[in-house]
Amino acid sequence: MLPVFAAAPAILGVVFADPIDTIVKREMERSKVPGMTVAVVRDGKLVAKRAYGLADLELNAKMQPNDLFEIGSCTKQFTAFLSMLLVQDGKLDLDAPVSTYIEGAPEAWKAIKVRNLLNQNSGLPEYVQLPGLGLADEFDRAKWFGTVSKLPLDYPAGTAWAYSNTNYALLGFIIEKVGDKPYTEQLTERVLKPLGMTQTRFQDTYQIWPRRAHGIIRQPDGSVLRVSGMTGSIQSDGTLVSNLTDLVKWDAALRERKLLKPESYAQLWAPGKLSNGLSKPYGMGWFLTGPDGPSYVGHAGASVGYGGGIARFRDGQKGSISVIVLSNQYAVQGEEIGKRIAEALDPSLKTPIPVVAADPNPERTAHLKEVIARLAANKPQPGDLDPAVAGPISSWRAQQFPPFRGLAGIKEMAFAREDRVDGFTRLAYRLKTERGGTTAYFTLTPDGKLAAVQTRPDPQ
Repeated sequence: MLPVFAAAPAILGVVFADPIDTIVKREMERSKVPGMTVAVVRDGKLVAKRAYGLADLELNAKMQPNDLFEIGSCTKQFTAFLSMLLVQDGKLDLDAPVSTYIEGAPEAWKAIKVRNLLNQNSGLPEYVQLPGLGLADEFDRAKWFGTVSKLPLDYPAGTAWAYSNTNYALLGFIIEKVGDKPYTEQLTERVLKPLGMTQTRFQDTYQIWPRRAHGIIRQPDGSVLRVSGMTGSIQSDGTLVSNLTDLVKWDAALRERKLLKPESYAQLWAPGKLSNGLSKPYGMGWFLTGPDGPSYVGHAGASVGYGGGIARFRDGQKGSISVIVLSNQYAVQGEEIGKRIAEALDPSLKTPIPVVAADPNPERTAHLKEVIARLAANKPQPGDLDPAVAGPISSWRAQQFPPFRGLAGIKEMAFAREDRVDGFTRLAYRLKTERGGTTAYFTLTPDGKLAAVQTRPDPQ
């Protein structure tokens, strides 16, 4: 077998396209991305480390494989890792209320446990939409806490799941309390230095760092804004700066189970459970395997002017593959690009598309189609939804990024399979929507309310 970094072979004059180059260049052209770097690790061996495009549009500087990028929310996996080190030390209790560690915690946070923060099911609202607390705003920690602590919860702790940077920002406060040092010092001393991640550091707008790729935001009218990254005082939710070399070391540390005990790793990658018993495919700082998919952990990372992600399949198993993608354009979906690269290199990683079957309950399907149409229009009726779905849909994040917009305009809805999961009924359907073919999984409570929706668009 040829290594994936070899030149594309030619047989009888036919040149076979390299899947990494094909996917990256297609995405760069589609989204007009200035530059990217990509690393691929297969069965513990680095088989590709590449740079594409420009690190600086203004200076026309070429991207290099070891250029530095903000990695945004990929920081969360480091925060979760450090949290588990403190659990091992006996300093942090995952099931203790956050008020145990945070002085001045409001009454509304009384039921929130540390575990709820890590699993993203606390009900804390997203802070980045608040005036003066945005990703590009400068603010101090007192202002941040004073503002966030006055906000009502989006839903009661543990009853639903909704991604919120506030959870991991607050974890930074807790880590500093129990570790008795700044978050940045603890992460550097206990994780980055022991793993040899010497090029990873925290975002600093004013420092001059050689080979820092300069981020951009592309405006709707096509114009480009050069940006200087995140400037707030909260580090634990998304301010790490790193490169391929160090993130390959991070991937190796995870694969070799360094620093943490096996039971701690198991908790990092265990699905969080809601109070109704339903599991969600998010562990502690990692998204997890979806329905019918192969073993997987990964996360995207977006920052002001940057977008990337880490996609890791079959961790600790034969045939493992990890893909790291970094870019200097805001909102590039690095994790999804990494998944596509991994699936192109190993087609067995592709999640199979369920086969349509005879529908045992057409009336249920017809009712479900009506519920989904109302949900896609953000007009659910009382009785349609379990709190696990109803709770988050009024949040700011759901309003900005409607989680069910991909279900609008269903043209066909064909039954495929029925399973029992966590005591709930999960129905798999094949949908034809305005955006194309999609596999959808709808989880119902015993009384027929919608408790979870997961969709997977067909590969393009």
